[in-house]
Amino acid sequence: MKSYAAKYTYPLVILAIVVSVILQVAWLSQLFIEQRSHIVQDIDNMFTNTAKKNLYLSCQSDSSQYEYFHEYFLSPEWVQIRQGFDDTRGSNISKGFEANQNEDSSVIVFRLTFRKKASPSHGVAHFINSGAMQDIYRTDSISLVSMNKLVAEGMRSMGFKGGYSHRLYPYGGALSNDASDNKDYAYVSKRVSYNLEHLYKYQLLVTSLNKVAWYRMRYYLASSVLMVVLTGVAFYYILKLMRSRQLYADARVAFTSNMTHEIKTPIATVALALESIIKYNLTEDPEKLKNYLDIGRLELRRLDAMVEKVLSLSNNQLQFTLQKTFFDVQVVLKEMIRAMELQFRNVHAECEFIGFPEPCFVDGDIVHITDVFYNLIENAIKYADKPLRMVIRCEADEEWTVITFKDNGPGIPAIYHDQIFERFFRVPVKGDIHSVKGSGLGLSYVKQIIDMHEGTINVQSEPGKGCIFIIKLPSIE
Repeated sequence: MKSYAAKYTYPLVILAIVVSVILQVAWLSQLFIEQRSHIVQDIDNMFTNTAKKNLYLSCQSDSSQYEYFHEYFLSPEWVQIRQGFDDTRGSNISKGFEANQNEDSSVIVFRLTFRKKASPSHGVAHFINSGAMQDIYRTDSISLVSMNKLVAEGMRSMGFKGGYSHRLYPYGGALSNDASDNKDYAYVSKRVSYNLEHLYKYQLLVTSLNKVAWYRMRYYLASSVLMVVLTGVAFYYILKLMRSRQLYADARVAFTSNMTHEIKTPIATVALALESIIKYNLTEDPEKLKNYLDIGRLELRRLDAMVEKVLSLSNNQLQFTLQKTFFDVQVVLKEMIRAMELQFRNVHAECEFIGFPEPCFVDGDIVHITDVFYNLIENAIKYADKPLRMVIRCEADEEWTVITFKDNGPGIPAIYHDQIFERFFRVPVKGDIHSVKGSGLGLSYVKQIIDMHEGTINVQSEPGKGCIFIIKLPSIE
């Protein structure tokens, strides 16, 4: 059931993230379309109001005297009249327009002339009563500058810093636009009059609306990206936690099965020692009898340490109480090597001890230190891919006692040098398969005991060149 759930966990998480991203993209796409529509409406409103304002300013020669006249050009009524007049077209219709301001009144005249015969001209005739045509063109130029300025201000207020232009059309020109002329523009306005001279009509062109649309959506974009990132991070940590818990659970299961094999080793050694005593009647050889009894004693002591480690797992941590005393490390090493003679003999291994001329005293727990040494030797025996050759060396100075364990085993890749001291970690032999029985607690226990003695342990190893474990314990003079 666990493997079935694990099989579909990653695909479901990936699917959830992908669906979340797709939904965010769809929402942002719809929002982007709406923003573009709003921008078009805003430009339309700005452009219409700007044209009316510029028309108002173009005829504002004396605002105090002609205030009502000027304000009329800002009213909806004027827009309707102007639009109706502009849209009146026909081959036999000509239009005339006149605007005059006198001392006591202002006059605007719209004139429609219906001819009996069609006329090619569709322009607007200007009835000039108060100024020459040259003045009309000058006024138109001034109005155009004002119109451009007002349009620029309006576009800036909406976030446009460029990317827009305008076209001027003769007032009587055709209303239809050539689509090919406008295909490069995202927005093309209607044509409007920008003064009372009616020489030209003004059209606003905008190259792109996307930049302003994305800018208006910046907070929505940020929130969407943040949501997707937070979702991804949350799933990542959930998966990491699930994987860690699964690995830990698998390690505990493996530990339970492998610990049986670990415990059987000292039991088998004690049984072998007792059988040898009986079989060879060693009661008549006190020296050998003592040697085999020492082997049994050390194995039972090691078995007791194993039981203590297993019981400590109930608290999910390895905690030990040290019973420190002064002892000579070399004496412990010699006794341990002698106690393991049977094991060395069974696997055709050789163990050489190179001692130091003087005693190497340390202040520590003799039981746990002995178990540390045993763990290192047992690992070398278990992982040996050929007859084991081990050299144990002990040296000391005023500060440190250094114990070195060197073997000719398969070695440990550099990437695992730090991980081997982690709890439940075991070096994979082939891929992720452990062909050698073990609990995965040995080196973790070794590291903890050495740390509790304020010492250090390091490993030097390369694949195919064996291992060198170096233990340093504070020396006692």
